[in-house]
Amino acid sequence: MEVDVASLDVRYGGLRVRDRRREAQLMASLEEHGQQDAISVIAEGEGRWVVVDGHKRVRALRRLRRDVAKAVVLEMPPAEALAAAYRAGNGPSYNAVEEGWLVYELHRVVKWDLGKTAVLIGRSKGWVSGRLGLVEILPEAVLEGVRSGKVGAYAATRYLLPFARANGGTCERLAGKIIAANLSSREVALVCEHFARSGAEVRERILEDPARFLKALAASSKGPQDSALSEAENRAHKQLELVGNVALGLTRWLPSALGYDAGEIAREKLWSAWERAAKRLALLEETVAALKAARDKHREERHAQSGDAHGGLDAAQAGSRQPKDSEGLGVGAQRGAGGDCERAGGGGSPTRAAAPVGALC
Repeated sequence: MEVDVASLDVRYGGLRVRDRRREAQLMASLEEHGQQDAISVIAEGEGRWVVVDGHKRVRALRRLRRDVAKAVVLEMPPAEALAAAYRAGNGPSYNAVEEGWLVYELHRVVKWDLGKTAVLIGRSKGWVSGRLGLVEILPEAVLEGVRSGKVGAYAATRYLLPFARANGGTCERLAGKIIAANLSSREVALVCEHFARSGAEVRERILEDPARFLKALAASSKGPQDSALSEAENRAHKQLELVGNVALGLTRWLPSALGYDAGEIAREKLWSAWERAAKRLALLEETVAALKAARDKHREERHAQSGDAHGGLDAAQAGSRQPKDSEGLGVGAQRGAGGDCERAGGGGSPTRAAAPVGALC
């Protein structure tokens, strides 16, 4: 049936987690296609309806200023309706904290015993006892963070719950800092893992500012950084050094792995891997060649501009220029009139046969 949105009572909305992203998606769907799934309600007096399932849809409908909502009316007491709604949506629809809130409502508020609670929600007595303990141990600050969507239910039960068991005050303080810093579940995991294995001094620094601690942790994981280079430049330098070291290591032990006694399977796999690596190295070489050409062009332009500014280089300045890097160290002193490398000897004659340039220079 259709019910007036203004007549809906959402007193049980606190038993479910707020998820802004999912609610935004739901609101967009409702705006485009209309309400597809009915909410579950029970009658309470004349023209009043208590929502037991579908609180996200109700919030979305109200934000869209809709007047009516499609609803299924459950003719049963509120507690039984909550249990029935859980059974109908059992699985990924509820997280562990939401299940704990449901058990708390049925056991502590409605006063069902744990056995009846377990039967009516389709769980074991041990399971409902565990879920009840979960929400009774976690500090209210953590539970409120989960309810508002600022702390993930998994992060709360996996990482914050152990701290709550050991020291509720510390857990509450840490949770407050995590919520204030708006940390992701992954960041919460990092903070809690380091907090658990650190000494008192480090723990206090984490409690003071977990976000700053994470930044320091990220910086330390990058290893030593050259202050003259940017983060991207440091990363490129590190990777180039890594490529060079890997290539050097391969030249040393690849012959033994790909020698004459290597098996056919090994040969096939290694040669195939080399072909892929060679293609990637060729791409890298092309990239470097293009960068080098751009660098050389930039240098030529700078030299031309410098020459124009000073009226050009005279012959004396040109003759006193130092040899280029590509000529090697001391090439000018070793190079003879003919351009070949010579070795000085008695009477100006070479003491041994001339060697190729690369052998001596």
